[in-house]
Amino acid sequence: MKKIDAFVLTNVFLFVLLCVFRYYARFVQYRGAAHIGEFFVYAAVIMLGIAILWFVFRHYEFNGSTLLLVQLGILMHFSGAFVMVDSHRLYDQVLFGLRYDKYVHFVNAFAATLLMSRLFEIQQIALTRSNNVFVVLVVLGLGAVIEIVEYLVVLTVPGNGVGGYDNNMQDLMANLVGASSFMLVKYLWGWRARTESTQPASLGLDTLSPVKVKRRVIDPP
Repeated sequence: MKKIDAFVLTNVFLFVLLCVFRYYARFVQYRGAAHIGEFFVYAAVIMLGIAILWFVFRHYEFNGSTLLLVQLGILMHFSGAFVMVDSHRLYDQVLFGLRYDKYVHFVNAFAATLLMSRLFEIQQIALTRSNNVFVVLVVLGLGAVIEIVEYLVVLTVPGNGVGGYDNNMQDLMANLVGASSFMLVKYLWGWRARTESTQPASLGLDTLSPVKVKRRVIDPP
């Protein structure tokens, strides 16, 4: 079994388990049974997202660290829905001036940019500056799809808890910061690797004194 297959099966099992034992009850407690339609919309979108992820990426091999980062974003989303802090959802908590869900958007955008970059590498497409910009725009487009789904919830589910226009824009900004942060980290990582590869000390020349060089010439092998 490929890692991507195990990843998808794990998340399907995790999502169903959470829905049955925690997510459904927490949603009813927070939003009320009258708004349960919103829960099923989100549940359907998440399952569809998992299915699309598997269908698109099942032919490629991803390393464990990439999938673990994506998994972190998924777990952060689930935690925001059912972990309670001071009798309120974690999603409603404000940390350092930002609501918790903005951190979820940041991590998911960071992970999505890593995933897309890895896909480019697998297909042997050079990640030039223009392609890096393209990857960021793709991630922003995926985030915009989520916001469109939330807008459809606003139109179809009375009394929803999506939030207003300001919340949508903050979500998109968090996505942009997350995707840009990955590109910055990738650039700094590459710059560090290039710098270390050009250091004279890496050749060991500083350990070769004239005497040692002479001995190496005279002594038999």
